[in-house]
Amino acid sequence: METASASIVFLLLVSLVALGVGFLARQWRKPAATSRLKVLSTVSLGQRERLVEVVQGEDVLLLGVTSQQIHLIDKRKASADELESVSSKDLFKSAIDLRFVLGILMAIAGGFLWGPNEVMAQNIPLFEAVPAKGGGTNYSVPVQTVILLTALSFLPAMLMLMTSFTRILIVLSLLRQAMGLVTTPPNAVLVGLALFITAAVMAPVTEKVYADAWQPYVAGRINFEQAIDRGVEPVKGFMLRQTRSDDLNLFVKLSGKTYTKPEDVPMTTVIPAFAISEIRTAFLIGFVIYLPFLAIDFAVASILTALGMVMVSPITFALPLKLIVFVLADGWAMLIGGLVDSFKMSG
Repeated sequence: METASASIVFLLLVSLVALGVGFLARQWRKPAATSRLKVLSTVSLGQRERLVEVVQGEDVLLLGVTSQQIHLIDKRKASADELESVSSKDLFKSAIDLRFVLGILMAIAGGFLWGPNEVMAQNIPLFEAVPAKGGGTNYSVPVQTVILLTALSFLPAMLMLMTSFTRILIVLSLLRQAMGLVTTPPNAVLVGLALFITAAVMAPVTEKVYADAWQPYVAGRINFEQAIDRGVEPVKGFMLRQTRSDDLNLFVKLSGKTYTKPEDVPMTTVIPAFAISEIRTAFLIGFVIYLPFLAIDFAVASILTALGMVMVSPITFALPLKLIVFVLADGWAMLIGGLVDSFKMSG
């Protein structure tokens, strides 16, 4: 219970400080307008007509303002009292902004200095690192929370470059282009379908990570660093099985190091090699997908040319033929089944 309260207090502190810093940055980023017009007074002459006195630099301009245009009526030098009045307004506004920010920071400090005794009496392990067995390090829960939130920002990149997501999404996109469909199915549907197919393909890897890394870590048998090392091993093995040896050798050569076996290659080298291998494989599958649709396009174009219907676009007749052929052949089941089997055959 104390650990949970400490985590909540820590996150609240970080959020409030970030709010104060963001407000200050927003105020300071406003450009200083040296020649900005500053209103001295205004007089209404009708429903849409006004006389306005403004200060520009050291001059006072008398402007006639209507709903369509603005006329300069008079111009004179500003007196010392008028300049002082405008300057005092700007200083007062800046002082209000500064007081607001200082008030937020003082409220934060006061809440932690004179807060309830129950909260202050707790031992809040904000940045505590305790040596663990086996030479590792156990971090406090707030630090682990910050690490987890930081890792979540890399989740999209990890999904695309460390799983089967890239190959599946590229193949689905190439299928849509081969059929001549521009926005059908929509991108959201393709991404969602690729995401769930990826979950099915990566299920054995996920189960191994859960059994070898997550469960022992939750039970307290291993520390956080050991859990990371155990969790990376199944993912790395999956990536190496899908990576061509030529691509892996290319990035090993670029790193300037040598390794006795592929398992010794670090993840920073395996990830780009796996990514370009996945893109290459997806392009090869896409080429095979294009062939039957190209045959339909050629057939329709030849028939229209033979009938003398040169002005008619072949797409008008080819698109419904592509759709009916794809549906009758149960194309979605064949394509998705083939994609999943391509990962099993590589493994």
